[in-house]
Formats: sequence, structure tokens, C-alpha cells
Amino acid sequence: AILAYLAFGRENVDVEYCDYKDVNEKVEAFIEQEELFKSYDKVYITDISISEDVANMINILDCPPKRVRLFDHHATALWLNQYEWCKVLVCAPTDSYFKTSGTELFAMHLFENKLFDHYNAKTIVNIERFVQIVRDYDTWRWKELGEEGVVCKQVNDLFYIYGREEFINWTLKRLKYYGSYPEFPSFSDEDLLLLEQKQKDIDRYIEKKDKHLMARTDAFGYTYGVIFAEQYFSELGNRLCELYPELDYVAMIDICGGKVSYRTVREDLDVGGTIAHFNGGGGHPKA
Repeated sequence: AILAYLAFGRENVDVEYCDYKDVNEKVEAFIEQEELFKSYDKVYITDISISEDVANMINILDCPPKRVRLFDHHATALWLNQYEWCKVLVCAPTDSYFKTSGTELFAMHLFENKLFDHYNAKTIVNIERFVQIVRDYDTWRWKELGEEGVVCKQVNDLFYIYGREEFINWTLKRLKYYGSYPEFPSFSDEDLLLLEQKQKDIDRYIEKKDKHLMARTDAFGYTYGVIFAEQYFSELGNRLCELYPELDYVAMIDICGGKVSYRTVREDLDVGGTIAHFNGGGGHPKA
């Protein structure tokens, strides 16, 4: 959403946030509203996949003028590359060593089409930095980067501290008005104080949940830990996997959100393609 606002102007962009449980229904309902659908010049689906039925519907109804483009980085969505309007890559096309992200793939499309050319060089550097931070957190590469990686986690923590809309405003201000701030992300004293408190809250939450972890065996014969949780899924799942190496993965059940999140630290287990996909979801090998 932030990249789209920067490229096209916030007043020209409408955003709908989707999850695996509702993305197909939302996209299908939107495409079926022909007058509404055709009122947009471009439609971007990013960082999530759609079903074969919905993809085929788009292929039929959007031909021409090909308004729709899809960018995703989940291995479970690679089959969508059979459609010319879809681009699904697990690793960055410029460097196959690094895993990519939906944000990075969308950014590359916008850069290639010169949609950031109206910004000065310093803002462009900030946009590239923002994309890198999102990618490194999303692919969990931040864990390997030391102090530089901590910045990725801090930006993600601020998203949850401020909430979506306020975080968008916070980010746009720092990306576009370079003269008022050092290089992105440029945390204020207030930001740093809130981040310190947030980390204490996360550590206490993990310590509390650790006491209620239960071990189970799944249909594949894997031993996993199960916990009821409502927040901090990435850190909670990762920390519990590290604390209990005898577990193949951890399943976190969010009752209010109506979803289950999986995490593993094992290299030989694909929880996205095997466990989540088996249960109607998707994701990465470790998440």
C-alpha cells in the first residue's frame, strides 16, 4: 500500500487488505462488479495467491486490456506463473541467493515502469531502503544481520505499536521528506521508548505462553507444539522452536482471528507447502 501511494498518489489508490480465508471471495466479488472493476486503470494483487478458479475468471474477463497484475513470493503459488499477468518468485531475480518478498517484487515493477521518477535521489534511496527492510523481515533474513537486522524488527514492531494507518503516515513522512530526517527509518526518541517497552511486552508474552505449550503428533508423524496465541506469532513461534529443538514445528491457534500459524526452524521441513497447504493455507517453508 505504501509503495502504491508513493507511485500513484494516495488520493488515486484504493486498498483492500486480504487474508487466505477471504482473498478469493473478495477478488471474485470485485471482478464480478464489472462497472467497478473497469473504473480502475490497474489492479494489483500482492503478497498473496488466489485459487485456480479465480485466476481463470480473471484470465477470461480481463482480456484485454489486462488491468490485473499479481506479485507473490510464496512457493505454494508458483503454479500461477502459467498466467502472463502473474509473477511469482521465491528468490530475488537479481540475486538468487536472497529470498524475495511481495513488497520487493511490486517495487521492482514500479521502478521498471519509472513510477518513482518524480522523486529526488534521496527519496529514491529511502524507498529502496524501506523495501530492503520489509524483505529482510518478511523472509526472516534479519536474524542473520546483527544490529542491522534489529532495525528490520523495530520497523515491524512500530507497525503493531502505531496500527496500520498511523504506521503508513509515519513511513511516508520519513520516505518523502528526507530533509527533515536522516536516512530511513530515523527513529525518534519516542519511537525508541515505545520499542523498548514493546520488546519487554513480547518477552513477557513468550515467557507466559511457554508454560502452556502442549506436544502433539500430526498426520505426517511430525511432533509439534501447540499453543493458543493472539499476537507476536513470528517471534513466539521462532523462540519456542529454539527452546524445544525436539519439536518439528509449532502451531499457534488464534481463536479470535480464526486462523492457525505455523513456524519451524528446521531446514528439512516445509511447513508452508506441507503442513499449511494440507490444511487449506499456504506460506513459506518456515512460516
